[in-house]
Amino acid sequence: MTIQVEVFTKALEQQFRHVHQTRMADVPIINPKLTVQAIGFKQVEQGLLGVLITPWFINLVLLPIKDNEWIELPVGSSQSHIFSSGAYQFLVGEEENIGRYQSCSLLSPILEIADQDTAIQFATAALKALDDKRLDDADSKIHAAEVERRWHSDEMPSGRLVTEEDLSKPSLKQRLTEQPISRRDLFRGRFLQDND
Repeated sequence: MTIQVEVFTKALEQQFRHVHQTRMADVPIINPKLTVQAIGFKQVEQGLLGVLITPWFINLVLLPIKDNEWIELPVGSSQSHIFSSGAYQFLVGEEENIGRYQSCSLLSPILEIADQDTAIQFATAALKALDDKRLDDADSKIHAAEVERRWHSDEMPSGRLVTEEDLSKPSLKQRLTEQPISRRDLFRGRFLQDND
């Protein structure tokens, strides 16, 4: 199965590198410090699950394996999947060379991510949070579209604008590596705020 995961994730990375060089080439929301990378993909009941980092988003991604019925769902439809930390809404997409897949937006745009290492740490923390039953929170069952809306803003969660000083602070990396991110914090961006 490891070989199959590698084949699928390489195809995913190749396709989104192609998207980056073509459709996204001149889009202003690109973070030039980031590259396309698939993180932590593994087989789960719903397919192959991991995080895809691109210069314009960080998403949970589900790739189908042969028995997954959801590959028949129409592009643009949504499906809820249950993980240890609760229910998450995924949107069905389709790309040449990889076919149908599902994604759940974690962060978009990602201009506030300082470098690839920070993006990888964020992706790893998100996957850990997904599998943590202690984070199941009925108050934060957020639809993917709402997550997307919250992150299409140039403001910090506190309402102030993101500054160069915010981006240079080590607190984001420290939070990602030194303490678990709660589900609510992950989706509300509270890990970007200063330590109290």
